[in-house]
Amino acid sequence: MKLKGKEKQFWWNFGQINNSKNIPIEIQNIVGIDDPDYNDEYFAMLIDKIKIIQSIYLKETDLTDKGVKYISQVKGLKNLTMMKHPNITKTCLPYLNKLIDLEYLDIWRTEIILKDLIELNQLKNLKKIYVSSARRAEDESYPELGNEQILEQIIMLEEIFPACTFIVDHKEYL
Repeated sequence: MKLKGKEKQFWWNFGQINNSKNIPIEIQNIVGIDDPDYNDEYFAMLIDKIKIIQSIYLKETDLTDKGVKYISQVKGLKNLTMMKHPNITKTCLPYLNKLIDLEYLDIWRTEIILKDLIELNQLKNLKKIYVSSARRAEDESYPELGNEQILEQIIMLEEIFPACTFIVDHKEYL
């Protein structure tokens, strides 16, 4: 079936696809860096057709919690990077929790911080997670918790993520 309107433009830009029967149901990865076109609308259109994606790498795009809701419908997602997205908040944690195949999660410099991870209790396959210890301050700086406070939180999280390495503010905790 021929594509029309926004959908036609989207799939042409995605892979020079002009017929819906040529849209794949599975792709290996999506990469978006410093690109506002990778936004909620992009993922709504993409995930309407593509159901299996193994890796999504996004850095400083226009993705918000709404886009994470779309991403949560993907099957087989093992790697998800959404670093430096201030509009991704703990509101999307129930959606992230649906990504049960996830092994790698990078949510550093989002509004999801270390203490929020306790809500991700369905991510039993998680092996590595990058996260900030504290939310962005009003002056847009990123304060960091002390090592002792971080360790206290990680000890609590080890029950949920026994085989996971935590990278908190770029410091590794096993």
